[in-house]
Amino acid sequence: MKDLLLGFLIGGIIGLWIGVNLGKDQPIMSNPFGDSARMQEMDKKFQQIQKDVSEKSQELYNDTKRAVDDALD
Repeated sequence: MKDLLLGFLIGGIIGLWIGVNLGKDQPIMSNPFGDSARMQEMDKKFQQIQKDVSEKSQELYNDTKRAVDDALD
């Protein structure tokens, strides 16, 4: 009897997990409580930060290269 109840409990939890993910059109084993809109917003912000850092790094590299070239001339 204990095994049957434990099986129903575990099966219900796993079924709820998978059912919520299927209802939200998410991958089956993803976090059903995660907010995908918030994750997409954070991803966009992260990509913008990466772009800004890349541009600033390129500017710094070019400025340093010009300074070295001017010093050598």
